[in-house]
Amino acid sequence: MGAWDEQVVAGRDSALSGRRVLELADEKGVYCGKLLADMGADVIKIERPGGDATRGIPPFWYDRPHAESSLFFLYMNTSKRGVTLDITRPEAQGLFRRLARTADIVVETFPPGYLDGLGLGYGALKEEMPGLVFTSITGFGQTGPSKDFNSSDIVGSALGGAMYVTGHEEDPPVRLAGSQAHVMASTCAAVSSMIALYRSSLSGEGQHVDISVEETTVAVTHICGVGKWLDDNIIPRRRGTGLFHSVPSGTYPCKDGVVYLMINRPLHWKALALWINEVTGNEEVLMPMFEGPSSNRQPYRDLLDLYISDLTSRFTVDEMYHEGQRRHIAFTPVNSATAVARDPHLAARGYFVEVDHPGGGTLRYPGAPYRHSETPWRIGRAAPRVGEHNEQVFRGDLGVSEEDFRTLQQSKII
Repeated sequence: MGAWDEQVVAGRDSALSGRRVLELADEKGVYCGKLLADMGADVIKIERPGGDATRGIPPFWYDRPHAESSLFFLYMNTSKRGVTLDITRPEAQGLFRRLARTADIVVETFPPGYLDGLGLGYGALKEEMPGLVFTSITGFGQTGPSKDFNSSDIVGSALGGAMYVTGHEEDPPVRLAGSQAHVMASTCAAVSSMIALYRSSLSGEGQHVDISVEETTVAVTHICGVGKWLDDNIIPRRRGTGLFHSVPSGTYPCKDGVVYLMINRPLHWKALALWINEVTGNEEVLMPMFEGPSSNRQPYRDLLDLYISDLTSRFTVDEMYHEGQRRHIAFTPVNSATAVARDPHLAARGYFVEVDHPGGGTLRYPGAPYRHSETPWRIGRAAPRVGEHNEQVFRGDLGVSEEDFRTLQQSKII
């Protein structure tokens, strides 16, 4: 029994056990494959010979740049198998088609039309595999005047509207941390792929799932981006750490750090106002003009920030956080990465998980993004080394002879 066979036996209670995904994805779509792999799908990551460019994204384990030590790559490729294949060459294209016959989903991030030019696009594959779900993640989608434009996470964040409402008005544009445009596009791609796969399982008819990074960013910033104009004729403005639609909101100083506050509902404001009055003796904060929805408090935002800072500066972060929770007010600590890793709540929930790396020790990883009771999430294996599963996939799964396998290696096709 091979390593993957053992995983399947151990993971039959996984939501996507028995499903296969082929991933041809850069940083735009690599998280999509991770979401599917950690829920039990056999995700085969296909890299160019020598390894994918995302292996060079810093930071690196022990600050040592190497194809196997990019923390971005290690996190984004858990539970996947990895092979190398130069799909620009005819021999490799034949192998890819053979692999595609065994797959339920293909996830790719090439420019529109690139795979069509190699005979590996959805139009070519669906003739032989009508039930295949083919998911494309690009900057601006497969059609339209911008489809051939170059894109990146910062471009998606800017043109999708997220950066327009992020940061202080007097400062230069601020990029969202953590490649949020790409993460959200990948999340949307994973969900959309599941919907398409469900339909395919019922009808036998697959489809081409077209994900635009820009369009996804517009959608997820609906309440503070262009959607606010479309729905309410309001153009949101940059409010530093605060949210335009939530008044008050933002970071506030404590004795030993900073807390974040967000108020939306009238009762939440009333609870906060009473607390400010109780501690500071401020009577103005109880005035009726501040009550009701956030829109009523918009004109007084700066004044309310002063009232709140007067309260928070009298407490430690921990005191503010827990007393705010007791009063049902949305306070949270603004933690450093070190503080997050040591957070007692996350520890109590068993959030972080240990992953062993062959020859490289153990790393703690962020855990489940969601919890399923009957089909639990799990990291099945560490991210693959370059070409780690070439023999297992090409010889074991596809039945390539030893002689042909060696020829593929010598020709640098794999």
